[in-house]
Amino acid sequence: MRKKIVLLVSLAAIFFINIGQALAIPSVSLNLLDSYIEIGESFDVGVWADSDNLGYDLTSFGFDVITTESNFSYDGYTLDSTWWDASSGTNNVSGAWQDWNPAPNLVHLATLSFTAGSTAGTYSDLAVNGVYDNLFYGLFYTDMSNWTDYGYNIDAATDITIHEAAAPVPEPATLLLFGTGLAGVGLMRQRKKHSYA
Repeated sequence: MRKKIVLLVSLAAIFFINIGQALAIPSVSLNLLDSYIEIGESFDVGVWADSDNLGYDLTSFGFDVITTESNFSYDGYTLDSTWWDASSGTNNVSGAWQDWNPAPNLVHLATLSFTAGSTAGTYSDLAVNGVYDNLFYGLFYTDMSNWTDYGYNIDAATDITIHEAAAPVPEPATLLLFGTGLAGVGLMRQRKKHSYA
């Protein structure tokens, strides 16, 4: 009986440890910074890492921008000013924390810039991916209390909706000028009418 209880307690402990580790996995999100994108317009996507449940400090990261969509083009990236740029290649974005104090739990990594193409629609082919293998791929964390390192993969995606360009709305000054012109034409017709009479 004792052996069964010990076995059940051991299994429960393993289960809760694994659940705790699963909850502690950091996440990366892509946040569209423009609420309405029209054909031909430039737009930005923010990349954020959230490790609230982790308890470690993010010290470096790296990912590739992945898109095969031909209806928007990738124009480049801007790292958050707190990161030192360690990127290599056009689609690779990576950085190391500049300050001795480590990054906070929710941290902005970079802003990706794009230009919308010529066809309206919703496109789901925008992702960032970094399979952890060293300092500059994936998310690299350090437990500052015992200088132990941990690594996690980056895998996030978002949809992009491109809208038809809205018809231009006439400005009040343009309407006033147009109205004045019409009134002038009307007055000239009235004068011509009266001059023949």
